[in-house]
Amino acid sequence: MKNTIKGYVLFDGKSELNGKDIIAIATLNSKNEKTGPMQQLWILDKHTAPHTAAKEGKNDSVCGDCPIKDQCYVTLHQAPLAVWNAYHRGIYDTSFVDGIGMEQSIFSQWVLRFGAYGDPAALPKWLLYTLSRIVKDFTGYTHQWNKPQFRYLSRFFMASVESVELAKQANEKGFRTFRVKSKEMPVNDQEIVCLADSRNIQCRDCKLCNGSKMAKNIVIDAHGAKSKGIVYA
Repeated sequence: MKNTIKGYVLFDGKSELNGKDIIAIATLNSKNEKTGPMQQLWILDKHTAPHTAAKEGKNDSVCGDCPIKDQCYVTLHQAPLAVWNAYHRGIYDTSFVDGIGMEQSIFSQWVLRFGAYGDPAALPKWLLYTLSRIVKDFTGYTHQWNKPQFRYLSRFFMASVESVELAKQANEKGFRTFRVKSKEMPVNDQEIVCLADSRNIQCRDCKLCNGSKMAKNIVIDAHGAKSKGIVYA
């Protein structure tokens, strides 16, 4: 019996954030209730398990200077670790690594979530341009919006921000924003509440968190235990 493919290695090379070795794995058949059955792209340090990299301060290669990387909502010893371990067991298909054959139709029906973990700014431009062109649709976020060398990401991703002032700055740089706020904070006229929260619409059906879409900025109330230590303004 032919083995069912669980995912694909799409990149194995140097991080654009600090030059360290990283991998990018696209997994299939997600059971994430918020996003729906999207293909998920995991951007991971190649040599150090994600929870260990975060603990030892070695996650700059995939998180950059994200201000909340030490309070990340992603539970690193669960899905990211499982993907990292699976990669090192060699279970993922490497047919398309580093762009080889990516133009094939296998990607054409994908709705890809860039950065189920990790900032897509870590990936090379050619990969971002290629994937964004050949998949059916995609969503994604970056905390690197304020760096001049990553200004081009505005055509792909939402700027992830934690304050009204940062949202304003990102908008001025050409980014739409995804702002996380406390429950007490209001939504402004340039924003709409994330449809997963307000209407129970899954990300796969919404797809507004895409920098190229003509739509308002998105805002969501902070949730999860780790969000309590973050100051929103």
